[in-house]
Amino acid sequence: MKKKIDIDQLKVGIYMEADVRDAAKGAVPSSSRNVLLLGKGMLIISANQIRRLKEAGLNEVTIDTTKGDDVEGGGGRVEAPAVIIPQERRKKALPKGREVPYKDKIKVARKTKAAVTGALKNVTKSVAMGGSMDSELLGKAGKLLTQSIFRNVDAMVGLTRIKEHDAYTATHCINVSVLVLAVAHTEGADQETCEMLAKATLLHDIGKTKVPLEILNKPGRFEPHELAEMRKHTQYSEEILRDMPGVTDEILFIASQHHEMLDGSGYPNKLKGEEIARYGNLTAIADVYDALTSARVYKPALPPYYALGRIYGNKEKEFRSDLVDLFVKSLGLFPVGSLVELNTEEIGIVTEPNPESPRKPKIGIMMTRYKKWRQVPLVIDLEEGNEDRRIVKVLDPTKFEIDIDRMLKAATG
Repeated sequence: MKKKIDIDQLKVGIYMEADVRDAAKGAVPSSSRNVLLLGKGMLIISANQIRRLKEAGLNEVTIDTTKGDDVEGGGGRVEAPAVIIPQERRKKALPKGREVPYKDKIKVARKTKAAVTGALKNVTKSVAMGGSMDSELLGKAGKLLTQSIFRNVDAMVGLTRIKEHDAYTATHCINVSVLVLAVAHTEGADQETCEMLAKATLLHDIGKTKVPLEILNKPGRFEPHELAEMRKHTQYSEEILRDMPGVTDEILFIASQHHEMLDGSGYPNKLKGEEIARYGNLTAIADVYDALTSARVYKPALPPYYALGRIYGNKEKEFRSDLVDLFVKSLGLFPVGSLVELNTEEIGIVTEPNPESPRKPKIGIMMTRYKKWRQVPLVIDLEEGNEDRRIVKVLDPTKFEIDIDRMLKAATG
């Protein structure tokens, strides 16, 4: 039986049926509304919950005596359970193609990225010093990256948002590799194909080891002759890879064509349309996306949502239409790291995509509706228990004095 009772009659063991947040609207001073964190339909299991309700200014609440105790003399259930155990929340099913939950995989993904970064740095250093390439080490790194993608692609893609400002080339190559593998995974590529792509994309910029350091590490924009030298890195990459055992034509295409564009505006050979290998063009998309979303001395990072928009706007001009669509699908409508505003006027950062419902990702709330910044983001799932919240706008983080990467790390643990 459902009925309303006076707040002073509330006690441990009673089941509250009403949504307390809705019941408190308009009845609570703005300074104390933030204490209302109780949800719809819950068992009162502590005196602290009752205290918070009283502090919120509520005079009465609705209870359900079929699910919990009744007030004294109320004619409800006489026998109350000796021990009150909250009902266990049903676990959300994993999205298709994910073997482990995002929150469990993100920590392992960080270790994987660190291990692959170390391996790639060793390979690159050896090549730069005129030595041979450790194909076995590279193969292990590619396999490790591929296995991580197959376990939970979203966790690895999410890490591409967290940029390391040192060792840019190594980090960039790994980010590009993860993005390409994510698309291949979405498309249904098998593990052998993905391992080939991992190896190829990890090495797609290996030719930069032959570019003079004063050009490679220049903090500002290039002079024309410097730009011409930098653009030779694709040719250098092809030359280096040709001497490696087990290198296929597909790997060479990725190295030499990842700056070619469908309309012939790319380099080094100004290839057009079908002259560009499919995975070469896919690598170009990933390369441009990571470059746009990375901060450099001479330019700020572009927010993920806007970077996707820039790429989407060049469908059929620079990039294959089907690959762009797959790329957007892989990253989600709101990529991890996107700063968004909700209809509640709260501001948050996307911490985890939702492949099954792209408009309802997990959000780390950073600013309350009262325009107060949180020290630690409050992570909520827009699909579960937050039906009233929805994303209404994507914001430019450069207009706020916040460190998106620091906030993202805090929100994802």
